[in-house]
Amino acid sequence: MECVLVSCAMLAAPTPSDALLARALEARGIAARHVAWDALDPAESAGRALCLRSTWDYHRRADAFLSWLDACEAAGARVENAPSLVRWNADKGYLREFAARGIALPDSAWFAPGERPDLARLAAERGWREFVIKPRTSATAHGTHRLAAGATLADTDWAPILASGALVQEFLEEITTGELSLLYAGGAYSHAVRKVPAPGDYRVQNDFGGRVTAVEPSAAARALADATLAAAPAPTTYARVDIVETARGPRSMELELIEPELFLHVVPPAAARFADAVAAAFTHRSLVP
Repeated sequence: MECVLVSCAMLAAPTPSDALLARALEARGIAARHVAWDALDPAESAGRALCLRSTWDYHRRADAFLSWLDACEAAGARVENAPSLVRWNADKGYLREFAARGIALPDSAWFAPGERPDLARLAAERGWREFVIKPRTSATAHGTHRLAAGATLADTDWAPILASGALVQEFLEEITTGELSLLYAGGAYSHAVRKVPAPGDYRVQNDFGGRVTAVEPSAAARALADATLAAAPAPTTYARVDIVETARGPRSMELELIEPELFLHVVPPAAARFADAVAAAFTHRSLVP
């Protein structure tokens, strides 16, 4: 019995969270092996259990990654989260579906690939003092820019945004004091952390000096996170909902279903819950006796 925890070539070793998940799986009799996605031949994936974990370069090679995923599925691999969810989640256009369902988001506008929005006009029409623009396929703040009303991007910054289309959102000042991440295993709430950016920054990732602590989310944040996950088009084995609490109430920033950091190293007992969810998913698919 083996589960491949799919990673990427940029990581020389498993992340602390992935290492904890691997140990928890092995305690359940499931061997866990870390392999970079582009080192795994889809032709050899038939019948194998692939759990997407730290594929943290997928957004830089989105077409290649999704083609690899298609090939693994066609070969008969069993992938979690399900490939249909991954494809849906890879384009931040899914947030428009959430807005239509009444999920509270930052004020947002979406643009098609190749479409270059008039940012100064958009900010004026929406009454934004500041806004953020990012590619619709992005991770770890790649290609993300914070701009003041009336500003626009340099020509050299448009390439990744035009390639996948743009998501433009009102900047929420409260993110400078932290963003909540609520983690779910097998659709059930597991734990939460607060990610706080470095002084003077708004990006909460540790790549930019952000720090993380375990927290208990407010009832309002938990309710919004539950509603956000419930809006996904299919059940999930693992999920993370990112939320910013504002004076107008919490706002859902993203639902991460491809390669979210699970912060198991911050809350180590949670590793058992995620191992159970992974084992249950592949048991259901008749891969784990």
